[in-house]
Amino acid sequence: KKQKQIIHHKSTSRKQKIMISVFVIFLVEFALADIYLHNPRGSNDRNCERNVNRNNGNRMFDSQNNAKGGYACPRAVGDEDRQNEAGDAEFTGFTQNKKLYFYEGSVVPIEWTNQHGCGQNSKVNCEIVIQYMCSDTADPYVANFWPYTESKSGTVPFQAFASGANRAAPRDGIPRDENDAATDTIPDTEDAAIPDTQEDRRFGMHESYAQYQLCQRTERNKGLYTADQRVRRNDMRGTRQNPNGDRRGLECPEERDYYPHWSPSPWIDIAVLTNDAQEDVACTDPTDPTCSTRCRYYLENSFNKNTKSYCDVPHEAGVDVSEKFNSQAWQSRQWYNNQEACEANGFVWYNVTLDDILNGMEYPMCAQTQFSRVNQLGNAIDTTIDLSTEEGTDVEDDVPQAVNANRLLWTVPRIPEPKDATSYYQTTNNADGMADAYASCTLRLRYNISTSDFPAWPADAMDDDHPWKYAMVTAANNSNGNEDNPNTPLYQDPYVYLGAGDDADKDDMFVSLAVNTNQYARTFQDRTYTFSIRRRPTTTADADDQADTPAIPAELVAALDPANTDGARVYNVNVRGKRGNIVQTYPSVEYDFTPNSLALNPNDVVHFQWTGSDYNPRRGCNDAEGGPPDPNDFVSEANANQNSRADRSNVVFMNAMAENVPMDMAGYAQATASAEFAARTQLSQSAILEHTPCTTCEDINDPTCDTEEAQACVDLIRRLAFLNQQSDGGALELRQGNDCLTEEELDNIDNKATRENHPLNCAKLNAKPFPYFDAGAIVAKRSGMFAFFSSRNNNFSNRDQTGILCVREAANDDTCPLDSNNVLQDQNPAIATAALGQGADESASRCIDEASDSSIANAQGASSCIASADAEDDILTEETQTNENKDNDALGDGNIDPCDIIFWSITNNDDTNRIISYLTLAIVLLFVGIIVTYLSYYSYNRYKAHQEEKQKFKEGADWKNKKETEMM
Repeated sequence: KKQKQIIHHKSTSRKQKIMISVFVIFLVEFALADIYLHNPRGSNDRNCERNVNRNNGNRMFDSQNNAKGGYACPRAVGDEDRQNEAGDAEFTGFTQNKKLYFYEGSVVPIEWTNQHGCGQNSKVNCEIVIQYMCSDTADPYVANFWPYTESKSGTVPFQAFASGANRAAPRDGIPRDENDAATDTIPDTEDAAIPDTQEDRRFGMHESYAQYQLCQRTERNKGLYTADQRVRRNDMRGTRQNPNGDRRGLECPEERDYYPHWSPSPWIDIAVLTNDAQEDVACTDPTDPTCSTRCRYYLENSFNKNTKSYCDVPHEAGVDVSEKFNSQAWQSRQWYNNQEACEANGFVWYNVTLDDILNGMEYPMCAQTQFSRVNQLGNAIDTTIDLSTEEGTDVEDDVPQAVNANRLLWTVPRIPEPKDATSYYQTTNNADGMADAYASCTLRLRYNISTSDFPAWPADAMDDDHPWKYAMVTAANNSNGNEDNPNTPLYQDPYVYLGAGDDADKDDMFVSLAVNTNQYARTFQDRTYTFSIRRRPTTTADADDQADTPAIPAELVAALDPANTDGARVYNVNVRGKRGNIVQTYPSVEYDFTPNSLALNPNDVVHFQWTGSDYNPRRGCNDAEGGPPDPNDFVSEANANQNSRADRSNVVFMNAMAENVPMDMAGYAQATASAEFAARTQLSQSAILEHTPCTTCEDINDPTCDTEEAQACVDLIRRLAFLNQQSDGGALELRQGNDCLTEEELDNIDNKATRENHPLNCAKLNAKPFPYFDAGAIVAKRSGMFAFFSSRNNNFSNRDQTGILCVREAANDDTCPLDSNNVLQDQNPAIATAALGQGADESASRCIDEASDSSIANAQGASSCIASADAEDDILTEETQTNENKDNDALGDGNIDPCDIIFWSITNNDDTNRIISYLTLAIVLLFVGIIVTYLSYYSYNRYKAHQEEKQKFKEGADWKNKKETEMM
């Protein structure tokens, strides 16, 4: 039986070699085996393509994810004049910045979904590694930190790739014009890495060109288990998961596939989550006896605090660097990866750690992964892991979300100070030093899954009493070509025998397994677009309409102060998701706030800020709301009758989460409103102050009221709701000073799509020209429950974008209780005794009848208008059917026509007429084709006949001349 198994293995080996490479490419692009970052928004290797599927899975990194995943670039449509790599949008005499940022010391919710399960799940082993990288390690200024390459060597510090104010790494890549997606893979050249031209700035780059040169010149670790994969590279590009060393951006495959890696990396560790960790123990010190052996192993090998090594020429003035670059080892892509070989050939073995050069480096946190089941991209149990306290304990009482995507609360690190500030990081274009380095950062999340078919961990990562402690598979377990190695645990798609056949005349029974050995184990990955980490503000500031920046309150300054002793925190509340319904957005998600519930202590601060994209597939017809249109001229209804692409959000407070209208923010009925602006303003102020958390003042005219605090609260609530559309300096310049459309002007637009997408429809937030918005910071002053929602995106029974803030009466008291499911619940007026709050005054918009309009899809909540009723006979007697919406969920870039119909039959006149129209068009085109073909054939024959006549004429002339000569 063993012999039969060997024979079958041999007989298919050649075919397998051919098929493996094809099959791997197929899996990389289409296998539903993924991890996706939702906050901060993950790219999944996208940039500014408008397609449902990404353009290029090789753009910057190897995700191994489905091509439909990821979010489009966080920017408005246009080139670098609209928004450059730094996030700057230039206007006449002023600049607005549109890059997402987080204050050092604030709490950011990192959220993701993973498809193959995790946590204490007996079906799978799972590790989650979360890291970030900023410009100081991506494109270092310091001279001797990384090994020398041909693009950077010597003792003089400089950034090898930055070009003036143009940042080299990390960078997202900026389209050259409004039709460009900027999704090409950066060429493997120093010229492309330096962003000194618009074409070079189109390329995204995380790891630098120098890092990739080290990768493709350094010998790979040949002691690793590669199963029966034919690894066809001698350098670090070749791995078991990537045997051909295929290039994805400038990412190094060996560093990507293995953690912790044995060489220096530009990535800084945030957290490592593993299923082999103690429950409810967050380990941040390898000497802590409560840490699991696996966690101690991770911490002891983190580059944050522990040394990594490399081989190089002596780092001293006057050294001949060409000795390295001209060496046989470098030229043959087998540069030394171990101390013995390095020193034996006359070079120097260096040891380095981030802690050697930066003050304040900490160990990452190691904790248990959240439990999630396999074969789903959804929520998990024990969803929140907290890095917001030194102890690393859970803060479920503060961010109480028992049913949610996987979430880690990351306390953004203080921008570190170099131990040698003069040589570590300086820039020629400004004097901000490390603040400049942290103006561009990216976050990486890797998801490694493995089976228990063989031992895959080194002895240091295993408990002493574990039978696999010294049994890790290595190169000794690899398949020896086509010969069987008894120590090889798995073969590619092997046959496994089940026993003897049914009788003596039958062969033994065997089955074929679906085993791809380059995926045992397997690593998936997602990365964010670039964001900034800002130093904490040290002074207050007023809101600036021209720059469109919010006020900085004193409480925000105090909460971020390292000397803060009252325990106040700053929480970032962002928006995740993208335009479309749940099927269209999958495996991404629909809009929601993240986190969407917070329990706050007095003086805690909530920083509302979000970004989106104007490069989504076109979505409309109840699947998405509002504009602006694409293309957008900012002033007219041109293109507004098409489905839009833009993400926009706002925050409007309401009385209860179960309601779907705002609280009363006006304080007066529109129909009976006073003509006096001052009177309306005072009524609005009182209405806002009574029901919002940012002040204890209810009447701004009360002499005991802090009027400055109260006015700041009113301004912030209005900014959250209306996005400063009436005063935003950039928006006003783009729309040439035009005002928002009035209710009457909107109602006079006959076409519903045109009305809702019009760039001056501020009611739909369309006059905001960028998807990014910094709403500002709310300080928790008044205790109670405060529900909020997005008036644009919240659409009951279609999508829910609501949230809740609960402010405790005193720090950490029990006035924000959780229910039995560990969820912070608002009171529901339908099932509780809570009194209904005063709702907003409503003014009906013009109703456009869709239910009876046979020319559009009307199956998804189409409106039926009383105003359109026939007073004499409005009762239907004949049978009717809805028109289904023609959604393009999986391909292309969405549907351009709002509520376009998909038709299945010819049972009604409209469908019949449409089919007749299409058939008529087809017949006309057929006849045109026949006529064109005939004319082409006729013209060709005429031309050919003409050429033959000319040839005969030439031959006749020769004969005639010949005869004439003979006669003479």
